[in-house]
Amino acid sequence: MYTSGSIDDDFPFQYNYLLSLFTAPDMVKHLSQASISEDIYALPIHLQRLISEAKEEVVLERRTKANEQNQQQRSLALIRLERVRNYVWMQSGGDIANLMMTLTELMGDEDELENVLGI
Repeated sequence: MYTSGSIDDDFPFQYNYLLSLFTAPDMVKHLSQASISEDIYALPIHLQRLISEAKEEVVLERRTKANEQNQQQRSLALIRLERVRNYVWMQSGGDIANLMMTLTELMGDEDELENVLGI
C-alpha cells in the first residue's frame, strides 16, 4: 500500500537546490543571483565543491575583467557543472518527472557521478 510519506516528501528537501539549478533557463544567472541553500549539504562532496566553485567563478567573473587565460581557468567548474546538467537532462529524456528520478539515481551512484564529473 502506498503512503504519501516516502520518496515524494524526501526528494524536494534533499535535492531542491540542484533541481532548481538544473531547470533554470540560465544556469549562470541562477548561480549569480540565487543563494546556496542548506540542502546542498545532502549532495555528494564532489558536487558540493563543484557548485561552490562554479558560483565563485560566476561571481568573480562579473566583478572583474581578468585576462583571457584566467577566465578560461575559472570557467572549468562551470563547464563541468554544465556537463552534469546535460547528462541528467539527456538521461531523463527531457522530462521533468524523469529528471527528478535521474538526479536521485545519480546522487546514489558515486562511481557514475565521478565519471560524469570527470574525476
